[in-house]
Amino acid sequence: MSGNAAPRPQVRALDPTEPVSDPTQSVELDQLYRDEAPRLGRYFRRHARGFEDVPDLVQEAFARLVAVRATQTCRRPAAYLQRIARNLLVDRSRRSQARLARFHVSIDDCNLGVLPEQGQVIEADDAMRVYAQALAALPNRTRSVFVLHRVDGLGYKTIGEQLGISVPTVQYHFARALMHLDKAFDRE
Repeated sequence: MSGNAAPRPQVRALDPTEPVSDPTQSVELDQLYRDEAPRLGRYFRRHARGFEDVPDLVQEAFARLVAVRATQTCRRPAAYLQRIARNLLVDRSRRSQARLARFHVSIDDCNLGVLPEQGQVIEADDAMRVYAQALAALPNRTRSVFVLHRVDGLGYKTIGEQLGISVPTVQYHFARALMHLDKAFDRE
């Protein structure tokens, strides 16, 4: 490091399990979201064949960034977000292929009256059980945001107005729900 260069300020870590309470962190995260979310959205639309919920992918990428920043310093969050986005697509692709393979019944089999094997039915029931338990374990506000978005199909702004919270808070709760559900399925 040269004698004239001032040391770069370290980005403070954020705890992904708690809302951002420090105004400096909140402003920094909000600005990063405003700058990078459109770019990530374009990236996911170009590369995420078969994944229709681009806003959810963007949100999950930011949730993962917040989780990383909780444990370590991230000097170039925009570049790190791009890496997270690539990894997220790889993870989703692998997971979806593995899950689809477990429940696969060919169309020809269905036309011939062949029913899914008992193991497939049990696995599907187990997946629904894990989903229901994970959803029930969420805090009320987080569960409400998730259900309003995923089940009722409401947008973040509408959910925020309905619950009396800001859009970034809606995004936080939705990302928190996604992370919780993802962890629940990974444990199974």
